[in-house]
Amino acid sequence: MTNFDPSGMIVMYNFVIGVLMMLSSEKLAGMAGHLSSNFGIRISRGTYLTLFTIGASWALLAATVYVVFHILRIGV
Repeated sequence: MTNFDPSGMIVMYNFVIGVLMMLSSEKLAGMAGHLSSNFGIRISRGTYLTLFTIGASWALLAATVYVVFHILRIGV
């Protein structure tokens, strides 16, 4: 019987959240642009770039952590 290790599942959830942030950044930026009529374009561009960058960084970090610890667990 093997022990259940939830750390891999948590890291994969973080990876999925990062990818979803990247994919939804355009939609969320459009919503943020509609909220402010005066600076809509600026807010939309900044929100899109910020959310995409944070999502990509989060997904890359989670994927790196998952791969590194998977390699360490195998013992390669």
